[in-house]
Amino acid sequence: MKNLIIIISLLICSGFCFGQEFINPDNFKGKVAKDIVVVEFYAGWNDANAAKYELTDCSYYLVDISQYMDLQMKYDITAIPTVIVFESGEEKIRFLPNVMFKLDADKKTVQKDIDELMLAKFN
Repeated sequence: MKNLIIIISLLICSGFCFGQEFINPDNFKGKVAKDIVVVEFYAGWNDANAAKYELTDCSYYLVDISQYMDLQMKYDITAIPTVIVFESGEEKIRFLPNVMFKLDADKKTVQKDIDELMLAKFN
């Protein structure tokens, strides 16, 4: 019974996170080194404004800056949510929030930029 409760809890939490995976300073470099990767820097206190987009042709990770302030400083995150698109470990695009701590770029805008990065590989 205890195992069933744990499994159900994990399934509920996984659905809440929209399938995105959290990363930390230990695995950050390895995760962003692969192809096109989107990283959303956010904080739990502003979870209502987190983008948590479901995008295609990329990996999508979350970093809670309240837990990993070293990543916040390293990537100069001054407001949240901030979304950075990496290609093979190099920052290519950065989306910043407005004064209401809400991301101005919608899913369609972010996906368009990812699609352009993908197409550029074939040119």
